[in-house]
Amino acid sequence: MLFAVEKLESEICKLRGLLRMLHEDQPDVLEDVFEFHVGSLISHASPENHDHIRACAHEMLVAIQALPRHADEQVSDFSLMPGIVARPS
Repeated sequence: MLFAVEKLESEICKLRGLLRMLHEDQPDVLEDVFEFHVGSLISHASPENHDHIRACAHEMLVAIQALPRHADEQVSDFSLMPGIVARPS
């Protein structure tokens, strides 16, 4: 099934948001997720649009990877019960 241009644009916007989140939180999987989603977009587009989609997607990936990462600046302490101190039994 081929997507209409509007649907492709919507999916690209969703991908951009996902990549921004991954860039911040899980940069090690960013490129794999990118490749998967771009492949999916291409499979739902007409063949004459494939090169354009790849080029635009690559530009988007490069731009997102160039953004500063704020997650590196913060070290979060995740404790389920911070008020309870573990005691030996």
